[in-house]
Amino acid sequence: MPKVTDEHRAARRHQIVTAALRCFARSGFQQTSMADIIAESGLSAGAIYGHYKSKEELMELAVSEILDARFLDLAQARRRDPLVSPAELVRMLVEGLTAQIGDLQLLLQVWGQVPINAKLRNLAGTIGGRIRGMFAGYLTEYYTRVVGLPPEEAEPAAEADAPLYVGLVQGYVVQSVLFEDFDRRGYLEAVERVAAAVRTNPITPVP
Repeated sequence: MPKVTDEHRAARRHQIVTAALRCFARSGFQQTSMADIIAESGLSAGAIYGHYKSKEELMELAVSEILDARFLDLAQARRRDPLVSPAELVRMLVEGLTAQIGDLQLLLQVWGQVPINAKLRNLAGTIGGRIRGMFAGYLTEYYTRVVGLPPEEAEPAAEADAPLYVGLVQGYVVQSVLFEDFDRRGYLEAVERVAAAVRTNPITPVP
């Protein structure tokens, strides 16, 4: 029997994840069954269940896969010298999301299910914490190495600024889906200007 490569397994998981996102976006998480995902993917039930046991597990692991890829982007960014700017990090993340998911509308439509589905809401809370933590860690290093803040000031400033950068990524996704005339390059240039202003005056948390 031929050996299944890591690349083949990753491609199969991506195929399943993309099919699931299409189903969730079209019918909602609650109304989507594993049978729907199997039919959408064009794979056999055995192929699906060899990777995921339920749609809840599929969603959780799918999101983890997306986040893990973004954390890899972050790790690569942190190895650069000089350290890339927070605005460049935002650019890397949105370009990575676009390359991985393809149609960002799928992501936005799944987000729309979060307020009405308790399981997704709990998952979103966990995801939000991981993403904020990702930005906070990067910003702490950036404010220390580039801005020159002492660590005791850099860390709380980074924690305070992190939600802003999460919002900038989300804003890109939302506007690129909703607005036909959305200027992607202009948006990222605006992010650069905002990040430059924050860089010279990081947010000071209110005691």
